[in-house]
Amino acid sequence: MTDRTDRVIRAMTNDGAFRVMAARTTDLVAKGIATHELSGNNAQTFGEFLTALLLVRETMSPQHRMQAIFGSPGYAAMVGDSRMEGGRTRGLVNRGENAGPFQLDDDTVLKVIRTLHGGKLHQSIVGTGRDSVSKAFMVYMQSSEQVAATLNVRVVMDGSRVIAAGGFVVQLLPELEEGPLAVMTLRLDDFTDLAPLIVNNDNAQWLIDELTYGWETTILDDSPLNYGCDHGPERAIGALMTLPKTDIQDMVNKGKPIEMSCSYCREDFSVGTEQLKTLLLPS
Repeated sequence: MTDRTDRVIRAMTNDGAFRVMAARTTDLVAKGIATHELSGNNAQTFGEFLTALLLVRETMSPQHRMQAIFGSPGYAAMVGDSRMEGGRTRGLVNRGENAGPFQLDDDTVLKVIRTLHGGKLHQSIVGTGRDSVSKAFMVYMQSSEQVAATLNVRVVMDGSRVIAAGGFVVQLLPELEEGPLAVMTLRLDDFTDLAPLIVNNDNAQWLIDELTYGWETTILDDSPLNYGCDHGPERAIGALMTLPKTDIQDMVNKGKPIEMSCSYCREDFSVGTEQLKTLLLPS
């Protein structure tokens, strides 16, 4: 396998025993870390947080948006946002005043908000403990969604450089029988230390093939991933439309563009006065 592009693959064994999601997120994680100028434990945890979030979205709501907040009092908090459109996943680290580096402890909580069919939102908050990002999201799936699954994500770094990033979810399905479960349990033992595996095989399809070796498997979806935003003047105008027209007129009278900045990608953009004037037209 030579495809070293960021992507997430969703597959199911033909016997109905397992659904398997695998992702290569090396470039996505590298861009996120560089965008927010992260280093050390903050960088690795941020990358694993984004990888876990998009894999859980593929498991729970592949066609919908999922957001998460991860942190504990006194430490930096991480915010993530993953959606199907364009394979976009993004995040930020809210360091706050006097906040220390991100740390998993007994007070760490994971808040997940996912969009349901019809646009309704489902929100869950779970305590995660001090184990790992992978275990934190497994706690969420099992306690809040009653989904039996194994999740493992990992980011491997050399200083500030991301060598490899990725992970997988193996979900147990209702058709699962004792024999296949025993085989998969032994198989997953070989994936406990994911770091050397993704360094040598930085490829989502390789993970799918190895995890489902011996099973006839159907690929359900194969989608590219990227670290990206959907910000811009168009979305800013949508937000400005909620303001009173007197406030918009004041902005136009000043004759200066409205300068804005995106917290996720840290890019600046502006809304010009001519664009503002369109908001004053009769509806």
